[in-house]
Amino acid sequence: MSKANKRKDSSDVNSEQEMENLEKKTAEADKKASDSPKLNETIEADLPESEEDKATDWEDRYLRVAAEYDNYRRRTKSELEYLFQDVTCAVVYELLPVLDSFESALNMEDEAGSDLKESDSTGISLIHKQLVTALKKIGVEEIKALGEEFDPTLHQAVMSVEDENAGENEVVEVFQKGYRNGDRVIRHSMVKVAN
Repeated sequence: MSKANKRKDSSDVNSEQEMENLEKKTAEADKKASDSPKLNETIEADLPESEEDKATDWEDRYLRVAAEYDNYRRRTKSELEYLFQDVTCAVVYELLPVLDSFESALNMEDEAGSDLKESDSTGISLIHKQLVTALKKIGVEEIKALGEEFDPTLHQAVMSVEDENAGENEVVEVFQKGYRNGDRVIRHSMVKVAN
């Protein structure tokens, strides 16, 4: 036999052995796959079996998206309400000195006598009333202080006094009115408190 024939025969034998090994490995893999129920279940779970399963899957997706959208709407509404209240409080805080000035003018007129013409006095009174009404329309209200028990969340004590006629921690004088919008304090009332 020639060398070429020997090589051909040995390569055929090697190829046959490789084929046998490959067939054995394939048979073993097939056997493992059929013996593994978890693998089969996973594959079956990943693939929808019927149109009903597909419809159920789409319905679940729809319900999840609808729930996410409802949550988004609620969250956005809440954020907008908070933002509106925040802006309202900021604007009102800037307007409070104007309101204080009107009240001071009205109080000075009552205490010192009338230096103002009656028409000027009436005009100041009407403007003050309009401003107070406008603030009430947007939810701003005065914090009640005089005669009330001191509350550090609503009042700022700038002075304390011994007063037998007043109860303990009772507000006996208001130096500057406080205002709030709902639960948010815009400005604390500056008060004198009895000990």
